Order: sequence, then C-alpha cells, then structure tokens
Amino acid sequence: MSLRRRLKKILKYTFEGQTLTITPHSSESQLTIKIPRFFMFLILLVLIVYLLYATFMFRDYIQKYVASVEVIDYLESVKIENELLRTELVSLYRETEELRDDIIVLQRQGQRIQSIISEELLEDEEQFAHISTLEKLLSYKSYDINPGGLGGSTDFGLKHDAFGLIQGMHQDLKRLREAIPAQQQDMEHLEENVREYNAIMAATPSIWPLLDKGTGYISSSFGFRRDPFSGQQAFHEGIDIGVWYGTPVVATAEGTISFAGWRTGYGYTVMIDHGYGFETLYAHNSEIVVREGDRVKRGDVVAYSGNTGRSTAPHLHYEVRVNGIPHNPLKYINN
Repeated sequence: MSLRRRLKKILKYTFEGQTLTITPHSSESQLTIKIPRFFMFLILLVLIVYLLYATFMFRDYIQKYVASVEVIDYLESVKIENELLRTELVSLYRETEELRDDIIVLQRQGQRIQSIISEELLEDEEQFAHISTLEKLLSYKSYDINPGGLGGSTDFGLKHDAFGLIQGMHQDLKRLREAIPAQQQDMEHLEENVREYNAIMAATPSIWPLLDKGTGYISSSFGFRRDPFSGQQAFHEGIDIGVWYGTPVVATAEGTISFAGWRTGYGYTVMIDHGYGFETLYAHNSEIVVREGDRVKRGDVVAYSGNTGRSTAPHLHYEVRVNGIPHNPLKYINN
C-alpha cells in the first residue's frame, strides 16, 4: 500500500470517529450523535495530563509534609537545646560572679599591700626582688564576664559546639577557682613580708642624729683612739659630733625610750630600743625631753646637745648597737 493511501486511512479513522444512537422509549425517533476519534483522543490526553498533574501534586504534598514534620522535630530539638544552654549559661554566670568576688578580694588585698610599700622598699632592689610577685599579683582586674559576651555570639541554639565551649569555660573557671586560694595565700605572705620589711626599716637607724643644719662635724670616729682624759688607747663605741650647745637631738629610727636620765660618764643620756636588735644611744645632752616608755618616730626630738658627763666641749656622743654589739654609726647614716 502506498504512503498516500496509508495517510488517508489514518485521517479517515481519526476524524470519522464513532456514531452514538439514542432511542427514547416514548418516541420512535432516534437521536444520532457522531463523536470524532480526535475528540476522544483529546479527552484521553486531558485525563492523562490531569492524572500526571494530580500525581505530581500529591508527591509534592507528601514531600512538604515530611519536610514540615522534620522542621517541627528540629525546632523542638533546638528548643530543648536552648533550654539546656540557658541553664548552663545561668550556672556559668553564677560561677563567674563568685570568681569576680574572689578576684576583687585579691585586687583589694593587692592595693592594700601597694599602699604599705615604703619608699625604702622600692629603692632597695635586692629586697624588692624577693617580692617580685607583687606586680603580677596586682595585675588582677575585676573581669566583666556575662553570658551575652561568650564567644561573641548569643545564637547558641544553632551551634553544635556550644556545649563544648561552655564545658571548656567551666573547666577554665574551675582551674582559676582552684588557683585563687594559693594566690590569696601568696598575697597574705607577701603582705606579712612587706609589713615585716617596713617594720625593720622603721627600726633601722638611718638619719643624722642632729638638726644642726649642716654645722655639725665628726670630732671623734668609731674604733680605737687615744682617750682625751687618760691619754691611753681605748675603744670608742660611737662617734662624737661637734655641734653648738642646745642643738636638737633626734631619734634616728622608730622605737621606745628604754632609758632617759643621768648616766655616769655619759651625762644626760637617752637610749632608744628600736626592736629587731637595734638600739641607739645619745649622750652628753644638756636637756632631755622624753621619758622612759615613750614611743618615738624617726626625726622626733628627744634631747638637746650639751656638755654633761665626761666631755671636753659641747658635742653629741652617738652609738648604734645591734644585739648589744656596737657598730659604726656612719654605716647607718643616710642608709
């Protein structure tokens, strides 16, 4: 069969269609409807397209439903996670508050130590080296720690490492909390050492014993010399300072008056017990202005120079004794 005939047959089959005859019961006439095959094909095509569309929409609905269920489950897990994180943050905040209080205590203790450091201690590099931890201990600040500042973000619910971060901070705070008692103990020892050093420095003779405005001079040194009365060699336990009559005599260190009165050979004499084994003596005075038991500070006037006792001219006999042994006073002047 030729191609032309085949094409003609297909078109005839498609467009001629089928004939539908309708015969009513009340009439003998018949209604004939002829339905083209093309129209039937079109209806079938529409049904197929509709079925495909319905299938696609149902599949899309199922996918969206499953996705929505997953989102709901995820949001629920995030909610639970955020509640746990909030609880952890509250605990962390309380720990930081306690730690801040401890650090403030350390800071105040450091400030107290700093306030009692004497100028002598700052100038004495050898002694200051023994408490070199002061600068480090005073470096504590009152840290401002708050949950909102952790890691620079508050969106913990979507960060899988949030619990690890908080756990690490708990461990850091624990280590700091464990270290603070040792630091406090070090600070207490340091404060004791500073106070002890200050007390020793306050008890150590360190100034010229006269308010002579630079007019006094050493007329007799410490050590062996020829005695001006006997002419024999004798050990001189102090120094003699030639000065005008009535020049104020001052305590060279803080201490307690252990003797104030007349002493054979020394005339009117003042002795001061400074503690830590230090004792000073001021002799040949014309007048004494303190009494035994008085507490004096460095620079306080205790007497006025004179020429009492075994003395050939107005002067001050000044001694420094350490544990009862005389030492050269010049080693303690401007010390």
